Amino acid sequence: MYIIKTRLISTTIERLLLLLLIILFIVPTSMVHSQNIARMKMGKMWIGITDNGSSGSNFAAPSFFPNDYDLTIMRGQYRQANVGAGFSIATRYFFNSFETDPLRQNDTIAVFDLIDQTYFPNGRKVEVPMTSFVRYPYTAQNIVGSKNTYDVYDAKTRLDPTKFSGGTYDHIVEVTNRYIYDITVKRKIMAWGQNYNDNYMIYDFEFTNQHKDSTYKDVYILMTSNMINTIFSDGRNPAPSNNEAFNPSLTWQHYHGGRPADTLLTFAGGKVPGKLRVFYEYSADDPNRPGDQMGAPAINQGGRLTGNKMHFVSILHASKNAYANSAEDVDDFLQPRITYIGNDTKMPYSPSEDEFGGNGGSTFWAIRGEFSKLYPIKGNAFPNTLHGLNNDELGVADFSQYPSGISQGNQSLMHIVFGPYKELKPGQKIRIVYASGFAGISLEKANEVGKKALRKTLKEEPQNMPNPVTGWLPTNFVFPTNDEYEIRKNRWLSSGIDSVMLSAYRAKWNFDNNYKIPQAPPPPIDLKVAAYPDGTELTWSCPDAEKMPNFAGYRIMRKVSNVDTVYYEPVYDSDANDKAAVHFYKDKSLVPQASYYYYVQSKARINQNDLTADPTTRGKIIYSSRLLVPNIYYVSPPFKPQDDLTRVRIVPNPYNINDPLVNDASAYGSSNGRLLFFVNLPTECTIKIFTENGDLIKTIDHNKVTNDGSEKWDLITDSQQVISSGVYIAVFQKPSGEHSYQKFIIVR
Repeated sequence: MYIIKTRLISTTIERLLLLLLIILFIVPTSMVHSQNIARMKMGKMWIGITDNGSSGSNFAAPSFFPNDYDLTIMRGQYRQANVGAGFSIATRYFFNSFETDPLRQNDTIAVFDLIDQTYFPNGRKVEVPMTSFVRYPYTAQNIVGSKNTYDVYDAKTRLDPTKFSGGTYDHIVEVTNRYIYDITVKRKIMAWGQNYNDNYMIYDFEFTNQHKDSTYKDVYILMTSNMINTIFSDGRNPAPSNNEAFNPSLTWQHYHGGRPADTLLTFAGGKVPGKLRVFYEYSADDPNRPGDQMGAPAINQGGRLTGNKMHFVSILHASKNAYANSAEDVDDFLQPRITYIGNDTKMPYSPSEDEFGGNGGSTFWAIRGEFSKLYPIKGNAFPNTLHGLNNDELGVADFSQYPSGISQGNQSLMHIVFGPYKELKPGQKIRIVYASGFAGISLEKANEVGKKALRKTLKEEPQNMPNPVTGWLPTNFVFPTNDEYEIRKNRWLSSGIDSVMLSAYRAKWNFDNNYKIPQAPPPPIDLKVAAYPDGTELTWSCPDAEKMPNFAGYRIMRKVSNVDTVYYEPVYDSDANDKAAVHFYKDKSLVPQASYYYYVQSKARINQNDLTADPTTRGKIIYSSRLLVPNIYYVSPPFKPQDDLTRVRIVPNPYNINDPLVNDASAYGSSNGRLLFFVNLPTECTIKIFTENGDLIKTIDHNKVTNDGSEKWDLITDSQQVISSGVYIAVFQKPSGEHSYQKFIIVR
């Protein structure tokens, strides 16, 4: 991270001193600071919160990262809102009490991030140590035939339901940090498992001037965000080819709420008002490739869209003025008063236009709105605001054709600046609350729309489009091609903006109701799944959910295989009368030897008159968090055993490795995509496989205590060789000596 400090420059010597100062400040933070991390994994966005406000980028995808839930890990970079990292604070007439050099001590302006490795000794940044609490434990699972899974939270997180009197959130992280200004920031980050509010987190920040003597003038607070450095659960199994995977650096970026005209719009079929403050970004076309890549269609996988989601930051509250008592704090809808997009290193900048002589990017010149003045938003912005242009309103198909953009390695940030606050006196505070999350068309719809667009069969249009030509995109939006099916595909993608606004509206409702929206019910405390020849048995218990006055039953979700384009479906859905100490369900509609994944959720119904619920969710069902049942193991229903060796079958026979229907064995637990099955076996026997020349290449001992009449083979010999094309002989022998044999053919 780069810590940049600017001051009034009047001589060449001072300019050289400033250059030296900047160079001194360019020190990797990892070389100076240690940090503690709390990982939040409660909703559809996962983040790592660092106690010192530094990068949360060491959050890798864990073993439980379900593609069906459309998850995103925001690994984060320093100063990015999506991981709750430190903001930059800029102010004028700053006296640096940490500095002994007179030339550096009295600065005309200063811009500091939360971490300043030059002046802060190790440990000074964290004023109040970080805490991390969750409301519910993971479901204790017993998947018969696999390992039991008892997933755990990270080392910083504690299970403690008593810490949630302040709201219905299911995970809360708190920490207080101190800036070099002696300004502290109390960070509170909250996540919900409730299915109508699980796609965002809320970040509640309180800045306090703790300096006994300094009143800061013209205070600006900058935060930034984008989708760079993310991991998506969808698009990993199978992964698209490298040039087809969604590239989060190729995005359109748009701020909604900077113009009076924005507030007149409505969303979600008129249910959501447009008076919202939302910065969002979404998949753009790659100008360096032919065709239309909006939505990142995976052509080699039939055209499914892997860039179906939009990232957003929505402002829920920003203090109008600094205040001493919370009763004085009121929201200013015009905040942030300054927004702009771009790559900091690519921003056009002329020192002659800057009275303070900064060096562009995220320094004082851009923070105070000069960049936005040069390249303002289209249309009439609110008075006394400086909003920069949105690149999707440029009237060109190339997203990178804006002053601070490039087409390759763009990494454009959405810059959000609060202020200027005229004064921040000792003891005064500024409160900023925002939501960060993801929304867009569903995985199922992205798969359907993308494949139909590629096949030129996409006829349907999304409902409630505000513009029949551009959908939810700006009226002057230019599509990458004139292909009617691609344009229709992009209108479907644009409906994600409608989902973004609905999410922002729900987050604002959540904040306005003091974080006390309807609470998600607890998950089952235990779950056992066992597969038998006549079906899969599930048993579970959830006494706490059944004590809730709005308890509404359970549902069991099931899917076969773990590939991206196979989705969970309900196989059991009960009502409020479904109460018992232990519940039992047998799933009989199964294919033997297929890999089935299950999870169970408790249900609660939101009362139609519940005023804590936003109007779009009243009367609807909410579920316990899907993420609290980490079902990384599958069960495979066995064939029923029988004693007649003449009824043994080898399937498929012949086996053609080039047949895609045969070769896709992922639903049956194959690691290499190849499986041959021996079915109708007795309870105990030995299978020996010979080449046509009589060479023994594989021995399988079949002795199943689970009443299984089948075995599967991955076509690898005992000497770890993959078999070649040819005729093979399988000999089946019981312990009594009775035996039979069959031939099978492998075609490669």
